Amino acid sequence: MEKCKKCKTTVSSKLIFKSFWKGYKNFSCSNCQTQYEFTDKDRLIGGVVIGISIFFSGLIMSFSELEIVSKLTLGLFSMAFACIALSALSISFFTFQLNKK
Repeated sequence: MEKCKKCKTTVSSKLIFKSFWKGYKNFSCSNCQTQYEFTDKDRLIGGVVIGISIFFSGLIMSFSELEIVSKLTLGLFSMAFACIALSALSISFFTFQLNKK
């Protein structure tokens, strides 16, 4: 868990997850309202997570012998599941910096 650099309050994983999926929006500490932003490393991790999810859903779609509609449905659901699961696991690797604005 990431802690606020000013007041040492634990920042909620749910808050980080929502901020990540809203396009790396800045977020603030619930206690002292200190603004934080994602670093370039976090954006790279997010890109890798999405890339891996797309790659694996493509593999699943290419090796399954189903009709095209079933393949697309399976691919979309597997990609959505992989994106959500991998991004939830990757939150522990994120580091944040104070928003200087």
